[in-house]
Amino acid sequence: MCKVLTGCMILFSFITTIAQNHHIDSISHLDYNSLHNTQLNDVWGYTDELGNEYAIVGAAKGVSIVDISNPSNPIEVYWHSASESVWRDIKTFGDYVYITTEAEDGLLILDLSPLPNGTITQSVNYFGDSRPWETAHNIFIDEMGYGYIFGSNYGNGGAIILDLFTDPMSPVEVGVYDNWYIHDGYVENDTLYAAHINDGFFTVVDMTDKSNPVVLGMQGTPSSFSHNIWCTNNQEYAFTTDEVSGGFLTAYDISDPTNIFEVDRTQSSPNSGVVPHNTHVKGDYLITSYYADGVVVHDVSDPENMIEVARFDTYPGTAKFTTGNWGVYPYFNSGHILVTDIEHGLFILKENYGAAAKLVGTVSNASTSNTIQGVTVKILNTPSIESTKTDGTYKTGTAFSGSYQVRYEKYGYETQDININLIAGNLIQHDVDLVPLSQYPVKIKVVDEDSIPILNAQVKIKHQDQVFNLFTNGLGEVNQQLSYSDTFTIHTGKWGYQSKCITTVLSPTSNEVIMQLNNGYSDDFSFDFGWSTTSSADQGAWERGIPYTVQDSTFPSVPISDSPFDCGNHAFITGNSADNSVMGGDVVLISPIFDLLNYTEPYLNYDRWFFDYHGHIPFNDTLRIGISNGSDFVEIDKIGYDENTIGRWLRVSKRIEDFITPSSTMQLFVQTSNYYSENNIVNAAFDNFLISDNGPLMVDESFKEKGKITVYPNPFKHNFTVESTKELDVKSVQLFNVYGALIKIQGIQLTPHKVKLLTDSLPSGTYFLKIDDFRKILVK
Repeated sequence: MCKVLTGCMILFSFITTIAQNHHIDSISHLDYNSLHNTQLNDVWGYTDELGNEYAIVGAAKGVSIVDISNPSNPIEVYWHSASESVWRDIKTFGDYVYITTEAEDGLLILDLSPLPNGTITQSVNYFGDSRPWETAHNIFIDEMGYGYIFGSNYGNGGAIILDLFTDPMSPVEVGVYDNWYIHDGYVENDTLYAAHINDGFFTVVDMTDKSNPVVLGMQGTPSSFSHNIWCTNNQEYAFTTDEVSGGFLTAYDISDPTNIFEVDRTQSSPNSGVVPHNTHVKGDYLITSYYADGVVVHDVSDPENMIEVARFDTYPGTAKFTTGNWGVYPYFNSGHILVTDIEHGLFILKENYGAAAKLVGTVSNASTSNTIQGVTVKILNTPSIESTKTDGTYKTGTAFSGSYQVRYEKYGYETQDININLIAGNLIQHDVDLVPLSQYPVKIKVVDEDSIPILNAQVKIKHQDQVFNLFTNGLGEVNQQLSYSDTFTIHTGKWGYQSKCITTVLSPTSNEVIMQLNNGYSDDFSFDFGWSTTSSADQGAWERGIPYTVQDSTFPSVPISDSPFDCGNHAFITGNSADNSVMGGDVVLISPIFDLLNYTEPYLNYDRWFFDYHGHIPFNDTLRIGISNGSDFVEIDKIGYDENTIGRWLRVSKRIEDFITPSSTMQLFVQTSNYYSENNIVNAAFDNFLISDNGPLMVDESFKEKGKITVYPNPFKHNFTVESTKELDVKSVQLFNVYGALIKIQGIQLTPHKVKLLTDSLPSGTYFLKIDDFRKILVK
């Protein structure tokens, strides 16, 4: 028997540096970089007839079997070299272990019956029968001994069902369910719960007749990237993971497969972008390998109230991508937990968790007694944040007993902080009445250049995180009740007008605002003005939204924000997640029609963002921008890979008559593509569209013939000063807002070379300074 003894197996540096670990004890650690110079993937467990426990460890270069009967001194007793692959998945049935891989090794089968006293000698690589295959992503084995091969290179990559119980070393194919690709799945009582990652949903399938599967129901997941699924033993509830940055653990009521619905969702570290991987149910607990957060355990005795009760982080630091804890095996009767960290090896842990301290209740309006939806309930100094449902009820909790301050807050109500004693294993009910704040009316009127009311203009009134979205009536007015006397942002627009964004103080005595819009065209995509999209791609269509960044190891593969040069936070983006970049075709964004006949010298201005990286080299994808006048079409901008601009917002201005004759039926087209033969990560974003007249609105910080120009301070508050090495006339200094409108401000000629601009009247925001052909961005 080959045994590898390891000294100093407890990795103290991880234990001492990760302060958030709780209710899981560390026993030992095995470093596979030293042992086999390999990274790890999944893990499973096996117990022999004498009660000895073993870790079956998937590695990039093979499979390792480790005796943990003395968990403080793990001993590798078998190593099976195999074709190198990032992916392996492992399950056992009886004394046999079955291992899939996305290398072309088929299904590896090992006979473990010689353990603990003999040497493992029997191994088989199985490649299918009537449906041959070489690679597969995953495997599940049900209680009867049927093996389900998921994500193989046969057909759509659905499920191939194998009889493993008749002859464990010689599987027999008995059926297939191949409607969609399956990434992972769970099977119990002849019912398959299949996670269709590429399609964004899971299905519930009756597998009683293995040769004739019947789909009973399906359900989408929050991020449409259903990676993994596991069920409670009574098959009343299922839990999924979406393997995306900021993805959720989500619980569903599946008691009626024809009427599946979500009952709760949670994240291990909200707002951090950490990615969940695989989740498993053990009794009342949900145990999840959570990549950069390690292993995280939730009390799911009430699936409508998932509460973290334990965690152990194996990865030092945090990340928004797939690094850290790949797999977890929590099913040993001893309470030992096996955890595989991709970079840092095998961790042997011990469960030390119990039931959560639960808090439930109802929140009502103190004036009307009506229940209130959307009240945020925070247990302060804990990660626990929940919101009341449509009936005003809430459920929350924490892992630790103690006296907590619980905050109940909603916009428009007085916040309440209440001290509540919570006890682990107990449920406390606490109902709350929130007092509504007094309100006052606000009227905003939107008019055109001639002070004529504009019908159906869109208006946003923003204060803190609250946004009121309104449309003007026939008088050009919107009316809204507000609760706070404070500074608000008011943003309004309509296609055919220059949008406008201001900040102003609103109060009971200052509650009427007139927003005058100039004729023209601008769109920062805060509003939906009717841009359309087409796509021939398999994924990554254009969408109007708030960019949600996913940090690549070198660059952000989607924007970290919208353009910094406009108002609001929206843009048009492709692939607004880690796993939805453009692939398998092209995607096109098309503007509404715009009329340029009344412009003297129209310029097209916009901000663009492009990412083309990884995969096929050289990086050869492009972002193309074209314009049509109704009869002709011409490309005006083409962007490829450029290491100096990749992943950056850039402002562009184009004189339209340099490319095409302006007309009354102009349209803009923004197109990017990525085909499988190229197979790079490709994303694009487009923002801050504007038609300006008699000059571009872009940034050129170079020094022109007029001499060196300096502007200070920037950002500015009450004023800013412009200096030039040559003579400078105050009349030549122009300031534009982000929509291209010229701003009238007072200027003082200090010297022949120096001008001061007074800006107290300007709202906060971004501005463009223009002096002949010199331009600079300024921020107040």
